Amino acid sequence: MKKITYILSAAVAFMTLFSCSAMLDSEEQLGALDTDKYYAEASDPQAEALAASMYTSAWSQFGNADMDNYTDDWVSTDPYKPTNNDGFMTSLYSGLYQLVYKANLIIEKLPDNTAVKKRVIGEAYFMRGWAYFNLIRAYQTPPYVDHVLTSDELAAISNGTTSELWDLCTSSFQKASELLPAKGSKGNQRNIGAHVTKEAALAFMGKAYLYAGNKSAAAAALKQVIDGGAYALLPDFRDLYTVKADFCDEYIWEFNAADDDVSQRSNEAKIDFYSNWRGEVLIMPGGCHLTGFVQGYAQTMPSKDLYDWMLAREGHSARLEGSVWTVEEAAQKFVDLSAPAYAGTPNYEGDQLAAMKAAHPGITDYQAGMRLLWTADMSQPTSSTMQGVLPAKIYMWCSDMYPATSTHDIYSMANYPAMRYADVLLLYAEAANDVNALNQVRQRAGLPALGAYSDAELRAERRAEFFDENERFWDCVRWGIAATEFAKVGSITYNTEVSPATYEVKITSTPVDNWLGWDDKYKAFPYATSELRQTSINQNPGW
Repeated sequence: MKKITYILSAAVAFMTLFSCSAMLDSEEQLGALDTDKYYAEASDPQAEALAASMYTSAWSQFGNADMDNYTDDWVSTDPYKPTNNDGFMTSLYSGLYQLVYKANLIIEKLPDNTAVKKRVIGEAYFMRGWAYFNLIRAYQTPPYVDHVLTSDELAAISNGTTSELWDLCTSSFQKASELLPAKGSKGNQRNIGAHVTKEAALAFMGKAYLYAGNKSAAAAALKQVIDGGAYALLPDFRDLYTVKADFCDEYIWEFNAADDDVSQRSNEAKIDFYSNWRGEVLIMPGGCHLTGFVQGYAQTMPSKDLYDWMLAREGHSARLEGSVWTVEEAAQKFVDLSAPAYAGTPNYEGDQLAAMKAAHPGITDYQAGMRLLWTADMSQPTSSTMQGVLPAKIYMWCSDMYPATSTHDIYSMANYPAMRYADVLLLYAEAANDVNALNQVRQRAGLPALGAYSDAELRAERRAEFFDENERFWDCVRWGIAATEFAKVGSITYNTEVSPATYEVKITSTPVDNWLGWDDKYKAFPYATSELRQTSINQNPGW
């Protein structure tokens, strides 16, 4: 497959907001093209390539809006020191507007004269709505751009108003729902693939309405998804983010990693070595080390407060096991995965456990597991910014991996959900004060059904259900409780150490010097200095 770059002649680029280059398949260098002519004459495969470019842009920005590390669910060392030139904030802004630009080009210039093109236009409306959902909740009053701007319009760009922005977001999702094909029934997403559907547009429209404060409109949109009967919760929470869940009935929209496209694994995989535990310190049971390669960069770890809260609330549930483990539980995983039932499977740890016990005669299975957990036979069994708890969601199991050839060639074949049906149920419960929708999610976690809806139970359920899924920060901001919930985030740093002699886990804490803590200005991201210099945009309060 040959990849070439061509230039779409369009409005003058504003920073990298409206990128005028794209990568499409072609047999020759196309050079400077007339944009109107190209779109007007685009074939179905070319239209598909335009859609693929939008999906690529959406994925590239998916992690940039991740604010989990700024919440009480994680151990962070005073994270509240961002500036208006921080890379992830500026790249989120420019990347989302690049997506808006791509969507607007398709909406304005691609004819709807085939079924494929009609679907691609629907996808463009969806992507514009999704981009604005993220822009509004991050920046609150970003520029309103509903068409491809002229040079004069670019020069005069300024803040939009909250009401008009939410109208643009929700109306884009509404239009998408009218153009996109429906999933229709359970089990049909695999036939559709990773394309967004009518139901996905309705689900995000409902979420956007709820953020905008319109509960009745939110409930109406979300109820259509529920009443359609095409979705259901996975029976086992622990299967989320694994290959078992690919195109399952819980995923409303997912980014696909094609299992048979090994040559493109580094481009398609959505779960990779960057999110693995720090490989020089910790080994993931049933993980990539079983391929002969170890790598990981994740340094921020969950808080023990989160673990203790979940344990007290729901016991040793499948949801807790699929979310966070203590160091002791991680060590025990090596033992559990050494059971005969796992023999011959990719995640089998029996050989490693036996070898470790042979190297240290007299140790127990658990002690061998603890030695396997810490790299190089506990040569340095200590980890900073860790409170004795490890993340177990979005976990890369060896059984889910593409073939690995090096320490930087570690990728999972598992699809990555951008929205789950659990979110639809809980959003609907919140919008409609509906206890039945709330109970569906609770009961999968093993909690008893409630007799009546309450905001407190809804908020607790969202925290437990969406740990490590970038919901906690935004939920607390929109509920107006961020200042309370995040009051002590980053004030204390922790260190976890295990004794190679006694296997005792010791957690120490140290107050952070010159800790700043939460400020209400963090409810909205700042605009970059370069943006302010070139436009009429007003900076968000406090920045």
